[in-house]
Amino acid sequence: MGRAGRHKRPHPDQRPIGPKPGTEKLALDISKVPTVEQGLADAAERDRGFIEIAKAAFGDGDDKALFEQHLAFLSFINRATSLHRGIVSAVREENPHVAFTLLRAYLELVVLVYYVDSNRGYLGALKRPMAELPPHTRERFSDLFEFAGRELAGVVTTYEALNEMAHFGSTALWHPFVLSGEEERRIAFSTAPGWRKPDDARTVLTMLQDSDDAMAETLRRYSAHHVMPHVERYQGRRRILDALVGTGGTIVDDDAGEFTLPSHLVEEATAAGLVVYCEEHQAPELAEGITPDRVEEWLAARQGSS
Repeated sequence: MGRAGRHKRPHPDQRPIGPKPGTEKLALDISKVPTVEQGLADAAERDRGFIEIAKAAFGDGDDKALFEQHLAFLSFINRATSLHRGIVSAVREENPHVAFTLLRAYLELVVLVYYVDSNRGYLGALKRPMAELPPHTRERFSDLFEFAGRELAGVVTTYEALNEMAHFGSTALWHPFVLSGEEERRIAFSTAPGWRKPDDARTVLTMLQDSDDAMAETLRRYSAHHVMPHVERYQGRRRILDALVGTGGTIVDDDAGEFTLPSHLVEEATAAGLVVYCEEHQAPELAEGITPDRVEEWLAARQGSS
């Protein structure tokens, strides 16, 4: 196997006929942003949406637990909102060089999180500076975009267009100059930033909306795959321990989920298939695969019959 985490390329005979995934040329629908003012208001609403995505990753209820898996997820959100707000600020300041360059960085974040979601081991390549990593540990962004292109139509084409501004290609080079007049051609130039075309601000806000939507969907997917399973296991164990304590049990080690029960409850729970005796720890333990619902139903039936 070659570079760490690299996805396999299909054999030439197996590649689909037509444009390479991600290289499609899709028209940008700026009608989604009827005015700059409306676009900015909608952007502020999506900004607040990232807060809700972060909150949802801790689950319902008052008992919130922070797991290691939360850390990268919250860092992704911080990066997303930082770039989002930088783009909004650039629109307000009418600064296209900053706006389009930050859009490029934002799109890189989308495809990076998309890749890490599918290749969880790749997160290890992001935890240390590149100088401390073996050569070729990090993927090239061209490969990340190719990987994301299988689902995100046009993402490669959009990235290439943004590169022309961010890397000072032709788009950036000719941006300050505006030609006018028919009989006598005139060229206008300004040292200050400004939009070259009247709809450029709406174009940026439309691209920001598309990026926000893709980022939000990717974050939710990442949370569902890598964060919420830990939260749900914790909350399930918490429900079980709370139920057992309510019947006379005692929590010995909250973090480890260790508990004791009165002897008569141990016998009843064992007979019900909920508890087994662990010879190693010389203590009762929950049987494998026991759910909070099953424990709560047993306790409710037990109380109802007493």
